[in-house]
Amino acid sequence: MRCKSGSRIIESGWICSKATDSFAGSRRRWIGTKRSERLPEWLCPLGGPALLFENIKDYKNTWCKRVMTAGLWNYKRLALLLGLDRDSSPKQLVEAYRDGIRRRLAPEVVSTGPVKQNILKGDDIDLYQIPVPYWHSWDGGRYINTFNSTVTRDPETGLQNVGMYRGMLNGRNKIGTLLARAQHWGVHYTKRQYRSEEMPVACVYGAEPLVEFLALSPIQHYGYSEFDILGGIKNQPIELVKCETSDLLVPAHAEIVIEGTISPDPATYEMEGPFAEHTGYYGGAASPKPVINVKCVTFRNDPIFRGSMEGNRPGWPTENSYPECIAMSAEIWRHLQDCGIPGVTDVWLMPASTYLNVFVQIRRDYEQLDWAFAFRVNAGEGDVVIHPGTFGSVLDPSCRLEERDIYKYGGGKWTRMLFDATRNWEFERWKHWNDSVYPPIIVMEKEMEDHVRGRWSELGLSDLVYKPTMPVDLDEDIKNRYSLAARPRK
Repeated sequence: MRCKSGSRIIESGWICSKATDSFAGSRRRWIGTKRSERLPEWLCPLGGPALLFENIKDYKNTWCKRVMTAGLWNYKRLALLLGLDRDSSPKQLVEAYRDGIRRRLAPEVVSTGPVKQNILKGDDIDLYQIPVPYWHSWDGGRYINTFNSTVTRDPETGLQNVGMYRGMLNGRNKIGTLLARAQHWGVHYTKRQYRSEEMPVACVYGAEPLVEFLALSPIQHYGYSEFDILGGIKNQPIELVKCETSDLLVPAHAEIVIEGTISPDPATYEMEGPFAEHTGYYGGAASPKPVINVKCVTFRNDPIFRGSMEGNRPGWPTENSYPECIAMSAEIWRHLQDCGIPGVTDVWLMPASTYLNVFVQIRRDYEQLDWAFAFRVNAGEGDVVIHPGTFGSVLDPSCRLEERDIYKYGGGKWTRMLFDATRNWEFERWKHWNDSVYPPIIVMEKEMEDHVRGRWSELGLSDLVYKPTMPVDLDEDIKNRYSLAARPRK
C-alpha cells in the first residue's frame, strides 16, 4: 500500500492505522519546555509507533496545536512507503530505492492547494505559535527544523534542491541554521553570495513522507530535482504550488510552509547551537551562523507540525537514521553500478552511525574476506593507504574542532583509510612457484575431489552437504591459474 499523493501525514493509512499498531495518539498534557517528555528517544530504537501530541500546554489558542514525530523510524513503514510488502528485508528496501531513484516523472504545478488555506505575512508572523519542543535540555534553543524539507534553487541553472538541515528558533520570524557550504543548499548560497543576493528558502513541514525520505537522500540529480524522482518512484506526479514571496515550488498538500531569505552578509549571522546530533554527541558550541528571515507562513487548517528527536544516546538510532541508511546505501550502490564495479551483492550503512561507515559486500563471504585480510594485507607494503584532507562531517567529534570549521572547509575535514586485500603484484616472482608472486593455493584436483565425493554414501556421510565458499572451489579456471599452474617445479 502506497501513501496517496496529497494525503495528510496523519490520514495516510500506512503510518497511523491503529489496526497495524503503527500510530499512537497522546491526549495527555505535554509540557513544551526543557523538561520535554523523552518518549520518542525510547521508542525509536524499539521501532515503536508514530506519535501525535495534541494536548500541549500553552498551545490551546495558537494556530498550530499538534506535533507529530516518529513517523519513519522502522523498516515496515519504509517498505510500505516504497510499495513493498511490510515484511521486506532492509536489503530489499535498498534495492527498491536504488532502482526507484533512477526513474523520473516531472511534478505537476497547480494554482493552489491545502497549504494555502491560511497565509500570514509581516507582523502576523509568530513562529512561537508552533509547539516546537526543546528536544534535549542542553540544546541552544527550540529546534524547528529537525524533520522538514528545505527547498532552494540554483541561481545559475534554475534547478531546485530539496534537503534536510537543522534550524533553531531565533525569534518570532527568524531561524538560525547550520549551513555547510559543501551541502547542496550551501552551494546555492555561495553562488548567491558571489552575486550579493539573498537566497530564497522554503521550509516544508508535513509533506507526504516520501518527500522527507528524498530530502534525507544524498542524490546526485543533474537536470532535475527530488520532486521528479518522487514522481518516478510512485509513477504519479507530485503537485507543487508556487510560494507567495519567491519562485520556489513546494508541495501543495503540505501541512506548513515557512518562506524566507538568507542574507549573504556575515554581519547578519546570529548564534545557533549546540544541538544534540545523530552522533550521540552535542553538535558543536553556539556560534554565529546564517539566519532565515521569515517573510511568509502558509498552512492548512488545524496544521500538524512535523519534527524529530534527532540526537539519541550513543548507539541508539534516530528517526532520520532508518530512511537515511536505506537512502545512502542505495545511492552508493547505484554509484558503484554506474562506475562499472562488478560483483557487488549488497551495500549497507548501519542506522546507529548513519552515513559514516559503509559496508560493501562483493561476491565473497565473510570467511573469504577474513582470509584475505589475514594473508594479503601488509601495512608495510602499502596495503593500508591513508587519504588525508578529504570532505567529512562537521559533527564528527573525533576530528579536531578547528578541522570542523565550515567556513574554512565547507564541511568537516576527514582522513580516510583504504585496505588493499588483493595480491601485491610488485612482489618478486619466484621460479620455484612457476614465476608466480604468491605461492599456490591449496586445492584438490578435480579427479581426486570427484573420487572422494563419490564415496560419500559408502562412508556414511550422506547427511553432510558440501557448500564451497571460495571462488577457487567453484571455478576450475581460477583453480588452474592460482594453484595448479603455480605448482612447485620438481
